[in-house]
Amino acid sequence: MTEEMSMRPDVRNKVYWVVGLARSGCAAGDLLRRHGATVIGIDDADEVTVRRRWETEGLTNLAPRAFDELATGGNWPHELPEAVVISPGVPPVHTRLRSLPAEVEVLGELELGARFCAADLIAITGTNGKSTTTELVAHLARRAGRRAEALGNVGRPLCRVADELPREAVAVLEVSSFQLETVRLMRPQVGVVLNLAPDHLDRYPDLESYYAAKRVLPRLLPADGTYVTWTECPEARAWPTAARHLLFGAAQDGAEVYYRQQQLVAALNGTEGPLLGQDELALQSPPNLTNALAATATGLAYGLDPEAVADGLRDFPGLAHRHQLVGVRGEVHFIDDTKATNVHSVCAGLIGYPRPVVLIAGGSGKGEDYGPLRQAMDAVRHVVLLGQEGPAIGRAVEDLVPCSVAATMSEAVARAADLAEPDGVVLLSPACASFDMFANYRARGLAFADAALQVGAAPPPVAIRE
Repeated sequence: MTEEMSMRPDVRNKVYWVVGLARSGCAAGDLLRRHGATVIGIDDADEVTVRRRWETEGLTNLAPRAFDELATGGNWPHELPEAVVISPGVPPVHTRLRSLPAEVEVLGELELGARFCAADLIAITGTNGKSTTTELVAHLARRAGRRAEALGNVGRPLCRVADELPREAVAVLEVSSFQLETVRLMRPQVGVVLNLAPDHLDRYPDLESYYAAKRVLPRLLPADGTYVTWTECPEARAWPTAARHLLFGAAQDGAEVYYRQQQLVAALNGTEGPLLGQDELALQSPPNLTNALAATATGLAYGLDPEAVADGLRDFPGLAHRHQLVGVRGEVHFIDDTKATNVHSVCAGLIGYPRPVVLIAGGSGKGEDYGPLRQAMDAVRHVVLLGQEGPAIGRAVEDLVPCSVAATMSEAVARAADLAEPDGVVLLSPACASFDMFANYRARGLAFADAALQVGAAPPPVAIRE
C-alpha cells in the first residue's frame, strides 16, 4: 500500500448516506463506492424528479454506479450510517440531520474529496469572481508545467477526481459559503477571499451569518500557507489565520500585487518588478482586471514561475457567461454576464464601464437590497427589466435612468438592441437568480445569445468554452 493510500479514510464495508442527489451527491457516492462503501442516496424529491434531474444535468452514466439504493420523497432510512455526506444545496440545519446522534459525522462533498486527495489544494472563495479566478489560477499552473484541475463550485466536484490526482498535481477549488459550512480537516496551501458583499440572504438569516461561513477558510490554512485577500475588503483582511498574509489591489494600501503606470507589478520576497503591461491581459473588463491581480497573487504565493504567470495572463480565454461577448451588430456589442446573480457583481461590472450600456436585469430574488445599483448607473442609458424582480429593480433606479419592462428574453434583447447607442453595449447582468424563467443561469445566458442572433448580431470569431 502506498503512503497516499494509507492516508485516505478506510470506508470499506461501511454504510454512508449521501444527501442531495445532483452533481455533488453523485460524485461523492461514486467515490465512496469505488473504495468499498455501501452508499444510500437520499433526496427529499421523489424518484421521478431525481432521475429527471440526472438527465438534465448529464448524470445518467454516473448516477447508477454511485448508489446501492435510493431513499427519495422524504423516506429516510431508519438504520444509522457511519457518516452522512451532504451536497452544498442541503443546509446542515435540515431537520433530519439535526436529529442524528452526535457520533454520526455530517460532512460535505468537498470535505470528503479533500480527505481522499493527495494533491496540493488552492481554495478560492468570495462573493464574486470565484469561477473566473479559479479557472485562471488553474490555467496559470498549467502554463507553469503543473497538472492542475479547476474543481468545486466551478462545476466539477472534487470527488470526481480526488483519488486520481497525484501528489505533484494541484486542485484549484472554487469554494462557496455553502461548502465551507461543512469543511473541517481540509488544509489548502493557499486560501483566497476575493471580496465580500450581500448574497444568499435567502439561505442565511443575516449578512453576518453569510460572512461567518466565509470566515472558515483562513482558519483552515496551515502556518506555512498563504492567505490572499483584497485591499478593499477590510472584513476579510481582519480575519485571523496562522498563514502568511498577502494582499492584492492598491499599493498604497499595502498590496504586494497591483497596477502601476499601466503595468501589473509584483513586489514579493524582497523584489519588485512588472510582470506584463495591463494592455497585454487577455481579459480587460473592470472585474477581470481585479481577477487578474487575485490570480497573480495566488499563483506567485503557490510558487509558480513569474514568466509562466505572465504568459497565462496573456492567453487565458475566459469563461462562458462572465462578461462574454456573444454577438456584434455594427459597433454594438452583446455581452452575456448572466453569472452576475447578485447586486455587488453587477456593480463591479458596471463601475468604470468604458461604453454606454443598455442593461437587462431581473430574475428570481435572493433577498437583496437593489439600492446599491444606483451607484453604478453612470454608463447605463436604459434598463430593461425582466422576471419576478424586475419591478423591484425598476423602483430602485427609475429616477436615475429610464426603465421599461419585457416579458421574455427575446423581447428584452430586441428592445435593448433598438435602444443601444451606435458604439454601445447590450449587457445582460441580472443581479438575480434565474429560476423564475430558466433552469439555471447557463440557460439564461444561452437564451440571451440566441436572442442577440435573432436581432441580427453576428457571433464573435472565437467561441469561449462552456
